[in-house]
Amino acid sequence: MCCAGPLLALVGGIGAASALASLWIPALAVVAGAAAVGAYVLHRRLRATACKTTAGPVDLGLPAVGTAPDDRVR
Repeated sequence: MCCAGPLLALVGGIGAASALASLWIPALAVVAGAAAVGAYVLHRRLRATACKTTAGPVDLGLPAVGTAPDDRVR
């Protein structure tokens, strides 16, 4: 439940802003536009940090290649 507080704050803020903006319809459009821009910026920021990898060689843990086993039957 670590993210419940920020999510409730976000939903409450949007609800309060839209309640105030409902008195003046153009303000509601501004609030909706700001919310859309904010969601887009957060989406890009979170996606950019989630997809970063460290550059360099990666050890896959494969066995070392040695000589071929002797398959002859004696």
